[in-house]
Amino acid sequence: MARFAPTVPRIDSDVFLVLCYDGEGSAEIRERDLDGHLEYVEMHTDQYLVAGPLREPGTKPLIGSFFLLAAESADAARAVVAGDPYVQSGLYVRIIVHAAVPAGGRFMGGVIWESADALRGKAS
Repeated sequence: MARFAPTVPRIDSDVFLVLCYDGEGSAEIRERDLDGHLEYVEMHTDQYLVAGPLREPGTKPLIGSFFLLAAESADAARAVVAGDPYVQSGLYVRIIVHAAVPAGGRFMGGVIWESADALRGKAS
């Protein structure tokens, strides 16, 4: 058992962190397509583990969005994001997809490891 947090089950699918960065005129596009974007995220909550806007630290303007998605592959994660009205309207000028392993934190309710020894050799 982990020393300071409960051990929770690992998410049973592959997970991808998708970072989307806004282009010029983003405030106008975000306002126009907000309803469709939110509806799209709601309709796909089985795949969205976490989603939200991005800002530079200490600033108010949005610079993009992030999505943590459960998907079979990076291409499947890209396909989910591609259906979002924000993507279809050209809001984002750059979309980056990373494989990710949700390993611990408040949203998870704990950590996925039993001990550091259980992770040795997997952490590099």
